[in-house]
Amino acid sequence: MKRVLSIALVLLFAITAVGQTGGSFNLEQNVIGNGGWKSTGGTFTVLGTMGQSNAGSTSAGGMFHLIDGLWATENQTASSPFLSLSGRVTRPNGLGIVRVLVTITSLNTNLSYQTWTEPFGNYSFSNIPTGANYLLMVSHRQFEFEPNSVFLFMSQDRTNVDFVSTQ
Repeated sequence: MKRVLSIALVLLFAITAVGQTGGSFNLEQNVIGNGGWKSTGGTFTVLGTMGQSNAGSTSAGGMFHLIDGLWATENQTASSPFLSLSGRVTRPNGLGIVRVLVTITSLNTNLSYQTWTEPFGNYSFSNIPTGANYLLMVSHRQFEFEPNSVFLFMSQDRTNVDFVSTQ
């Protein structure tokens, strides 16, 4: 009986090991992370979390640099496709702010794109090259924002990258 139980345990461990290895990779740890799109607190903002569809994006600010997701390596070739980015700029009560300058700058090439928010505070960019780090900033002469910028690794379309004024 002990021998049968011992063989069963050995087979169980062998099947588990085979299920997590193969080819040129070896999965040594399984993680199930809770999700969410935007987490803000203190002096930082994290966009994206482990296990989400935007895994591999980069968030940075202040004294930290975070690459989220399980696989953070992206193809950063010049022939990568293009994506779009959009969001809204509002007052704390949710009302949109018109004529906020929104700038996105590639940290790889220093190429910048600018747009202004519409009457309801909406902005959008299209034809942004993927596979690069970007700095997204907002500015207005009558409003302040905290934070007024976020770092993004752009690997797919992003919506709801929002900013809220402090007053």
